[in-house]
Amino acid sequence: MSYTTLMKGCVLTAALLITACAQSPQAIQVAPEFPAPTQVNGDGNPVHVRVSDQRANKVLGSRGGAYRETSVITLANDLSLPVETALSAYMGAMGYDVNSLDPNTTNVHVIFSSLVYDHPKEDGLGYDMDMMAGVEVEVRRGNEHYEGRYRIKRNQKFFNAPSNSHNSKLVNDLVAEVLISMFSDPKLVAFLKRN
Repeated sequence: MSYTTLMKGCVLTAALLITACAQSPQAIQVAPEFPAPTQVNGDGNPVHVRVSDQRANKVLGSRGGAYRETSVITLANDLSLPVETALSAYMGAMGYDVNSLDPNTTNVHVIFSSLVYDHPKEDGLGYDMDMMAGVEVEVRRGNEHYEGRYRIKRNQKFFNAPSNSHNSKLVNDLVAEVLISMFSDPKLVAFLKRN
């Protein structure tokens, strides 16, 4: 084997290794899917749902790799409308009268304060992803109001870096999970059911 052929092989191997360590940026389409609700207790109470994104940092995190600063994960769309639509449908399935024109309608404003999906800098076995979602809810009906904060946080380990489609699924599942967690707050449920 000639020196030139050997050098070409080394350069090609190095290029492949660098490429394997790099991760390209990803923009995730927000489209959460909710499972069928475990409780159908809305009793036809009228609600109007609004969702807003007040995250200070619009970057979810990094996919890691050799160039973690540029291999960022962001959202491809504004999360407000798709989440609002999905949450309204979920509350409708729970038995609430969604987007009612009733003057006694309860206004439910869900505010996203954080959404994190990040590969930490530490090296180790496997491939870790830190996941966290935080929302605040402001519920108003007439002169009454209720406020709550809900957060989901976990770390998940993978053998290899998750694919684009797997990242999208995990982020959308995280969004749905933090919203479903609101309805395990008995004070919020009691306020929503009160006429």
